Amino acid sequence: MWSKDISVADVFEKKKRAVVVPSDCLGFLRTIADETFQLVVTSPPYNIGKEYEKRLKLGAYIEQQADVIRECVRCLSPRGSICWQVGNYVDRGAIVPLDTILYPIFADLGLRMRNRIIWHFEHGLHCSKRFSGRYETVIWFTKSDDYVFNLDPVRVPQKYPGKKYFKGPKAGKYSGNPLGKNPGDLRVIRNVKSNHVEKTEHPCQFPDELI
Repeated sequence: MWSKDISVADVFEKKKRAVVVPSDCLGFLRTIADETFQLVVTSPPYNIGKEYEKRLKLGAYIEQQADVIRECVRCLSPRGSICWQVGNYVDRGAIVPLDTILYPIFADLGLRMRNRIIWHFEHGLHCSKRFSGRYETVIWFTKSDDYVFNLDPVRVPQKYPGKKYFKGPKAGKYSGNPLGKNPGDLRVIRNVKSNHVEKTEHPCQFPDELI
């Protein structure tokens, strides 16, 4: 939970609880020491011409992403994780799934993919010459096999909570984890436009429940 007592720094320091730097990410990353971060979560531009990005040729975009990925990996601790959330690049109606073309960059840097998490949402632009896109992906990589993963805090309710084995050596014991089940790699989380926000919702198009 956020506390008003936490000061927000504008220059990175390990001892600070919160740092907000309005800067070019690549320039900022180059100021960070090796193996500093435990977790990197980002949703970079998809190269589709939004107001916050300059549309590039696909090859130039991939090179740009590779530069940032290399710096993120350098800054990542040996037990750390990177979660890279992307969608599809669209070129004259043809889609290019960005996670598939970014994967080799991570693999060449020695990272191991743990999950390709699908974020499914119900609303978005409607297509007339192909099926409307209703998902994006979060590709999760670790730097080693000895990585931090805390499943219990993100478990979801069991389909049949309290169900027990009826017979056999485990008769009478719970058949599922009493803390809940593993949520899996498919998340159905609706995206919310700013003029439809309720008090319990967030207008950002990024599924913050995945973090």
